[in-house]
Amino acid sequence: MKYYFVKTLEDKGRPRVRALSGQTFEDGTPVDTTLNVRADREIRTHYPMGTVYGVKSLSMSAGFLDVELNGDSRPMWPLNVRSYKLDSHKPPIEMVKAYEEFIGVSTKTPKPSTDRSVSVKSYLGRLMGNKRFAPPTIEGQGFFVNSSQWYLLLRNVQNQVNTILLGATGTGKTELVRLICDRLGIECHVYDMGAMLDPISGLLGVHRLSEGGSVFDYAKFTQDIQKPGVVLLDELSRAAVSANNILFPCLDSRRELPVEIAGGGGMRSIPVHPDCCFVATANVGAEYTGTIAIDRALMNRFFPIKLDYLLQPDEVRLLVKRCAVDTDSARKIAAVCKEIREAFDKGELSCAMSTRESLMAADLVKDGWSPLEAMELVFLPLYEGTDSEGERGIVRRLIMSR
Repeated sequence: MKYYFVKTLEDKGRPRVRALSGQTFEDGTPVDTTLNVRADREIRTHYPMGTVYGVKSLSMSAGFLDVELNGDSRPMWPLNVRSYKLDSHKPPIEMVKAYEEFIGVSTKTPKPSTDRSVSVKSYLGRLMGNKRFAPPTIEGQGFFVNSSQWYLLLRNVQNQVNTILLGATGTGKTELVRLICDRLGIECHVYDMGAMLDPISGLLGVHRLSEGGSVFDYAKFTQDIQKPGVVLLDELSRAAVSANNILFPCLDSRRELPVEIAGGGGMRSIPVHPDCCFVATANVGAEYTGTIAIDRALMNRFFPIKLDYLLQPDEVRLLVKRCAVDTDSARKIAAVCKEIREAFDKGELSCAMSTRESLMAADLVKDGWSPLEAMELVFLPLYEGTDSEGERGIVRRLIMSR
């Protein structure tokens, strides 16, 4: 029997039910993930937003996706929960197995992987044997990541292992997390930690005046940690030091947010949902102004994954794919970026050149500028000095050599 999988989410402040991506109808037609699903309302009151449900049927009907009626209801069963509110909510065993196979954790033996060193019966082997979780490609998604890093982050998110992505700016850390969440069909709640001037109000909430006194207005963060999905702590290396004390209990075995720090409206703490995973990104290095060394105790609460710049051939392919430039222009830009990064590694320059900047230069080439003009416009303003002296002089000579 074929099953379908849907999840609850908020759309413009209203609760909705939408199908997970990567599903097809019996005739092979893709299931539209933008359409609302008409399904049982009562069961949704028992489980948090972001819960995944299984249904036994799904069909198109006047701009909706319909679950087949069974009496007066359109039944669905919660899947990504640790316990059920009622015995009637327990899904059929076949549905659970189908969902596990869909998300890539089924114990069903997959096809052998091309890497003979990986057992097909291991967790990694099952992920690699599921085409749904194949790493993104430059030709397909316009994104490249090392396959070992892709599967590692996929495994960590599926198992709620807190993870921190370390690397220079423009190496695709944030985009990688979004791709992982999209592939898993889960929500990604992004928090710009560098822009959060007051972690107490940004993570916990504030007291606001109301008629007859004050009320505690809980921050959105307090809601998102109570849902299945990923909470992305973007640019954690730029966060205020006071954020650490708030995040510690969320990230360790306590798995709770200490709202009593801010008053909390009488509540001491808020539990983190069992299927909520924290992922952080950090630009670590002296070249990044405004960053701080991440507290060792905080780092110990994360699984570190290091991302590096693309190899030159991969960067060329990326520029051609995403910016639609000719290969020769892409090679010139990628070659200069490589030489600038090498000069930075030698201590000759104060900052490297990110993939983000190489994409900016390629975009200018697509719009009519020459590769030389594009690189001068994008690269030179990042460095001190003149066209003949200082760091700017070094970079300009590298550009002119092409």
